[in-house]
Amino acid sequence: MDSVSFDIHEGEIVLLCGTSGSGKSTLANTINGYFPEYGGQQIVSHIKIRNEDVQHLSVVERSDYVRTLFQNARLSFSMKTLREEMVFCLENNRVDTEKIDDIIERKVRELALEYLLDRSFDDMSGGELQRAAFVCADLVDVPLYIMDEPFANVDEETILDYMGYMKAIVAKGKSIIIIDHHVSRWDWVDRWLLLDSNQQLHDLSLLQSDQIKQDLLTKEGIKVAASSIPVKNKASEEVLLKLEDLSVFHKNVKRHSLFKKETQTTMLIENAQFNLNKGSLTALVGPSGIGKSSLFKAILNVTPYSGTIRLQGQDIRKMKARDLYAKVGLVFQDPSLQFVKTNILAEMVLSLTAWGKEGNEEEAERDAKELLKRHHFENKADQSPWVLSQGQQRRLAVICMTVGEQQLLLVDEPTYGQDARNAQKIMDKLHELCRQGMTCLFTSHDFELVDAYADKIYEIKDKKVIQTR
Repeated sequence: MDSVSFDIHEGEIVLLCGTSGSGKSTLANTINGYFPEYGGQQIVSHIKIRNEDVQHLSVVERSDYVRTLFQNARLSFSMKTLREEMVFCLENNRVDTEKIDDIIERKVRELALEYLLDRSFDDMSGGELQRAAFVCADLVDVPLYIMDEPFANVDEETILDYMGYMKAIVAKGKSIIIIDHHVSRWDWVDRWLLLDSNQQLHDLSLLQSDQIKQDLLTKEGIKVAASSIPVKNKASEEVLLKLEDLSVFHKNVKRHSLFKKETQTTMLIENAQFNLNKGSLTALVGPSGIGKSSLFKAILNVTPYSGTIRLQGQDIRKMKARDLYAKVGLVFQDPSLQFVKTNILAEMVLSLTAWGKEGNEEEAERDAKELLKRHHFENKADQSPWVLSQGQQRRLAVICMTVGEQQLLLVDEPTYGQDARNAQKIMDKLHELCRQGMTCLFTSHDFELVDAYADKIYEIKDKKVIQTR
């Protein structure tokens, strides 16, 4: 980006929006010091927070002025559990050790997160990780908070609660920069800043009319017309996936001492029964942490469950892992965990060779380049997939997982981190694959998207799976 300047006033909450990959997270990381300390170059006149120029301060030194809730919450943590992470944060900020336990207990009560305190981060859902990151960001009193996609993978009820906490923060004279693609939920904030596809910054509060504002948002792909959503497919009568009396649970080992430990079982889903017909595009909804991702893991036979899961009439417990994974694909909730190669072209070639072009590297590379061009990644082919924005990682993960002959595709939050235009492209891609005969089960907290695209909707509620449409 070039020649970006703006002011945030004390007690102000500002939305920073823009198309996926436009540089919003880079701009945020310039303020908090991660960029260029951990890579890249910048030319900057000044970055002042409370009249203190922080541009020459390290990331650690800037943490006294600015706190960041990262787009990928998993990358925020250094410890194994929320309690350990909160202790770590408070000790790093030189808080009196005798006060630490009381601060932790008060903060988790405020956000109703007591149940997460001693859970491993590895066992948390994306929404639970986001909640944990929120409470850690709010541990220390600083003038400025940056929240990058703060409600990713979080249900609507939790969003309303956290908006209340944000309002309480700014009421104390603090300032917040919000980065989000779901602009409709932010009508109440003080200002909207738009970083456009040419990486130019616009203060939308200075525009002459709401219509000009709407036209600019539509042009940038942040909003799309509902009329462009395709007509739903008609699924086959053939049952592809059948769940019978399925119960899903997870086990935690709680250690009381060096020699004494206790295994605790938490039931997530009880006696679920439902079918997925071939060619259907089905949504699975429910609050974050309710068991949606765990149900996906059960279908892949990698988490404990009771009951029976049948794929094309065959019990998945009796299938070889290779045969099961050849028929079922998974797009992770955190797409960065899905990549294994150090550049995007190699990642795409690997996907193609794994799904049918094995032994023909030249053809796979040619097809990979064509796919990257079709999805606007041709200029990033030599980049690492881990330096992409979350939105770009999500699109790449979907592309990599839909190049083969999978019969069932499980997609965990397919449009998280996407602007409206790219969200529609992803859902149109899934819609088209289902029209061609693939079956897709996806999770989402975006109810408008679910209503627009899903043939059927299942909700997890009170440990039951209920069909709502």
